[in-house]
Amino acid sequence: MAQARTIDAKQAKALFAFIKCNKNAERNAAMFSLSYHCALRVCEIAALTIGDVLNKDKTIKSVVFLEATKTKGKKGREFFINSSAKKHIATLIKSMPNPQVHQPLIQPMGKYKHFTANSLSITFKNMYESAGLYGCSSHSGRRSCATALAQNGVSIRIIQKVGGWASLQSVAPYLDANEEMIKNALELQV
Repeated sequence: MAQARTIDAKQAKALFAFIKCNKNAERNAAMFSLSYHCALRVCEIAALTIGDVLNKDKTIKSVVFLEATKTKGKKGREFFINSSAKKHIATLIKSMPNPQVHQPLIQPMGKYKHFTANSLSITFKNMYESAGLYGCSSHSGRRSCATALAQNGVSIRIIQKVGGWASLQSVAPYLDANEEMIKNALELQV
């Protein structure tokens, strides 16, 4: 099976604009941001509750600890929420009629229940295809985040921590060499 396509910052911006003009805009922007900005797995996004991301003063946390039951492995892990993702999460929570800490953060339309990882994967794929981004999947945001970090010179160890990969070897398949990275590498030879 082919790897999920990566997208660049320009395509991500266009996708956010597309999301804004369609149904479930707040939810879809938050779930995409959790994938693209925070490198979360789809199973992690599906498992999040409102209480996971909120501080006691109702602000969005900078660091979230995911229990082992919410991660791919059998170990809990931290993930970090950047300022862009915080804005999307805050907008989503404000749009909810009566948000409670035990409720899922990302919910199917009109329901107070969690997506399954599979149903959220389908939602991601449909969203990308509706926006004209073919070849993308629920892993595209995660791979794009890792690739962008590598492109900006971030250490592979930091990328490993951001994505919650168990080993450095696990990170490699998520990194993509895009045209700009190749051009920049060749310019080092001048």
